[in-house]
Parts: sequence; structure tokens; C-alpha cells
Amino acid sequence: ATEDELAAERAAAKTQTVQSFQRKRPSRKPFSEHLPRERVVIAAPQSCPCCGSSKLSKLGEDITETLEVVPRQWKVIQTVREKFSCRDCETITQPPAPFHVTPRGFAGPNLLAMILFEKFGQHQPLNRQSERYAREGIDLSLSTLADQVGA
Repeated sequence: ATEDELAAERAAAKTQTVQSFQRKRPSRKPFSEHLPRERVVIAAPQSCPCCGSSKLSKLGEDITETLEVVPRQWKVIQTVREKFSCRDCETITQPPAPFHVTPRGFAGPNLLAMILFEKFGQHQPLNRQSERYAREGIDLSLSTLADQVGA
């Protein structure tokens, strides 16, 4: 038995531990703190859609930030989707995510309409739009505007 233990210790000394791969989610630069925030809370279900139980407990919430513009007034709309779990059947329920004009986009419909109208209707190049937004305190790079126009 002692020889087996010594052989196991030698084999363990030869092995290496390899760290698992950690996927990093791409992170978008957060919106400026000076922008006003409008918080919209989507109503959560009153009962579990799976079993009908009313024993729901809040697990957390997901916040989606959308940059929106009301003519010459910038604001960020935070859409809150609360998560609940059922105490009886242990399922998690959450309202669906809000619709965005571009998939996984951050620009609201009014902002997209303004960018497109200024580009195609007013013949304003995207680099000038980016410079003007920067003077107003909104950091939208030329490549970001081009991505929104292309989408």
C-alpha cells in the first residue's frame, strides 16, 4: 500500500493544473454620468406562468440602457426587467427584452432617425456629426455612427 501511495504522489507531482478558459464579454463604454436617466420598469408577472403559483421571489434585474434624443435634449432610457423565481416549481420568469431597431443596438429610434436624416437629408457627413455630438457632451465615434447607418 505504501508503494502505491508513493507512486500516486510521484504521478501527482508530474501532472500540471490547467486553468479553464474564461470568456470575456465585449464591454461597451458606459454612457456619460451627466446625462439624465429615465427608468422604465416592465411589470413582472403576478403568478408563475408554468404552474400558476403566486409564490414568486425576486432574483435580480437586467438593465438595458438606450441612448435617445428628444430634439436637442439627450437622455438615457433604462429599461428594467425584473427576474422572479417560483418557490413551488423553481422556474425563473422575466418579461421579454425591449425591441431595438438594430439587434443588440444602443441607439433609440429617434437618434437613428436624426443620424440618418442629417446624413442623407442634410448631406452632413458622419465625422461632422460626431464632432458636433462631442461638443454637446456625447461621445459617439465615427465608426459607431457608421455601424448604426450600415445596420
